[in-house]
Amino acid sequence: MAGEELELYIHSQGAKPKIAVARPHEVLRDVLVREGIIKQGQDDVLIFVGEWEEALSEADEIEDGEDKHNPVDVLLTVEVLELHRHRHVHVHKCKRVAVEVNFNGQTKRHRFSPATTIGAVIRWAKKKFKLDGAAGAEYVLRLCNTDKQPRLGEHLGELVALPTCAICFDLVKEITPQG
Repeated sequence: MAGEELELYIHSQGAKPKIAVARPHEVLRDVLVREGIIKQGQDDVLIFVGEWEEALSEADEIEDGEDKHNPVDVLLTVEVLELHRHRHVHVHKCKRVAVEVNFNGQTKRHRFSPATTIGAVIRWAKKKFKLDGAAGAEYVLRLCNTDKQPRLGEHLGELVALPTCAICFDLVKEITPQG
């Protein structure tokens, strides 16, 4: 692994992911500056590594839980941060994204890491609302008061709009076009 280049997926607020190439010995901050993701000396963003699914192991009775995914030190190298395993780097101003999911007159809440995918959020919501197996298969998340259904691979950090660190979804039956 000493000299090989790695492809990293850089996710940032309100933007599509960008692919960056880095070497194991490079400091993560230097990679982000070189790629134009952050400016030299910029310290108003948090950097998360990996994709996060901690909420899926949350006990059913917990209301308004919170992920423990912490930002990393951007002065560490790509190798130390184990980016050869994680590959995803999230640049965000929010430490947590407060998510509300509405279904059948009820609301469930959790404060997720911005590195959480929509796929993980929907699995968490189905678990919280006890929609399992075939019953839950036809449900998707839709942004509240819109008809937008985010893709399963999108990250919360890409969807949330500043200055709020919150987002609302409705859990709805997926509408499939009849043809």
